[in-house]
Amino acid sequence: MSFLETFDLSITTLSPVHVGCGEDYEPTNYVINNQCLYEFDPVALMRQLSQTERDEFSRKVEQGLREIQSFFYRHKDKIAEIGRYGADVNTIAQAFYDNRVGRVVQREQGGQNVLNKLEIARTAFNPLSGLPILPGSSVKGAIRTALLEALRANDYPITTRGRQERDIKRDAIQMNKKLNEETLGGFSTDLLRLLKISDAIFRPKIKVKDKEGNIREQVRRPRICFQVNRKKHPNQFQAGGNINTLLECLPGNLINVFAASGVIENKETPDRQIDFAWIAKACNDFYLERLQAECKVLRAQRYALPWVESVENRLSENGAQGKAIAAGQGFLLRVGRHSGAESVTVDAPRTIKIMKGRGQNPDWSQEATTLWLAAESKDQTEGLQPFGWIFVQRKE
Repeated sequence: MSFLETFDLSITTLSPVHVGCGEDYEPTNYVINNQCLYEFDPVALMRQLSQTERDEFSRKVEQGLREIQSFFYRHKDKIAEIGRYGADVNTIAQAFYDNRVGRVVQREQGGQNVLNKLEIARTAFNPLSGLPILPGSSVKGAIRTALLEALRANDYPITTRGRQERDIKRDAIQMNKKLNEETLGGFSTDLLRLLKISDAIFRPKIKVKDKEGNIREQVRRPRICFQVNRKKHPNQFQAGGNINTLLECLPGNLINVFAASGVIENKETPDRQIDFAWIAKACNDFYLERLQAECKVLRAQRYALPWVESVENRLSENGAQGKAIAAGQGFLLRVGRHSGAESVTVDAPRTIKIMKGRGQNPDWSQEATTLWLAAESKDQTEGLQPFGWIFVQRKE
């Protein structure tokens, strides 16, 4: 056996993906013009303005954020010329921005204005190129959850029947510690230390064959979408967290949009050795079950019928991803924000905190009660998509 098992990976987005990086597009460094988001440097803009326009900007700075936002918005055509094309924007999100930039959204008690600040959370990106990346830590973290569940299923069966809620919560905390320390090892002996996954590089262009058989170049970009919260089992109460927020994400159905590499060290270990085949099986066993459960809810509530049909076809035995799974060359993962509590926790038993109204104590459950979904408009109830589903395939 070779000391190192190396492999190249190609990653396809099955649904919109947003991996948080702690940075936002601020309305003072971007504009949306003709359904395109442009990020810009205000200093570079100043060089393009006349002296009269620069003097006007100086006055706006003294008047506050609202006037600064309005100034940049009025000069969005010039900004589009000097800015970096960051993401695509649909007509509804464009209108959402146009109607709110530089305006007061509400007036607090006491007469203080509250602005629509219009921050847009950015997905992880390369600071030099500005292009998206998929951090290796996100991929490895998702793999870790699946491996933990595979090992837990053998060594620690679930026993919750007849148990009190406080005992289940206590045991979940203890089980998590036991799984990480005893199953995968402590910090110095963690089995996952033998696995290295690089940050995945974004492929903005790809050559595709159209219906006539002609080869053409397809350009892929991030997209701005709404993030909406929907109940798994609707009642008369609206799901919490339904604020009007925009999010940058990689759209679903981007074939081979990321490229990464991996290395597994074949070291002698007391109990087990990891390899690509074991990782693929563990991930498919874990995430396929969760995908099927989510698809059942999405179909029942009619939230995402086209998406459910599409992803089920892809993962069927005749689908591209289904064939890769059967060959042991690919696996399903879920990464990033809004992945769902069920996809980032093992059945150990699972305890999910369910927030209630202000002043009320939270509940605890083995299942989340709502779904965060990607939408083209904030009031959309059909044609939605879940976040975070990707397919990782080993290149031959």
